[in-house]
Amino acid sequence: DRATIGNMAPEYGATCGFFPVDAETIRYLTMSGREENRIALVEAYSKAQGMWRDAGSADPVFTDLLELDLGDVVPSMAGPKRPEGRVALQDIPAGFAKAMETEYKKAAEIWKRYAVEGTGYDLGHGDVVIAA
Repeated sequence: DRATIGNMAPEYGATCGFFPVDAETIRYLTMSGREENRIALVEAYSKAQGMWRDAGSADPVFTDLLELDLGDVVPSMAGPKRPEGRVALQDIPAGFAKAMETEYKKAAEIWKRYAVEGTGYDLGHGDVVIAA
């Protein structure tokens, strides 16, 4: 989850996203096959530099604090033209149909499906896919 959130920084308007080094970090390094001496070095260095965090750590000091009620977050998608654009999930069907008709002049093609060669599935206008 942390890697996903960190990697999606541009989608939520940030330059980067990061998490403190902690026991979860060490578990990840172990699980992903890193050498024991490298893992020990990461833990020792993080603690020596004050970058380690656990339940006993003092709260970090920030210039500003932001509180976010996750109940206020509206599920959304980037787009339709640029990643910094945003459309609430509930508005996507109507907005997509309108864009196909007015912006792309392809209202008649909205339900057209295209087989993906060498697979057992097809794609069509409006399907949501991730390319990385």
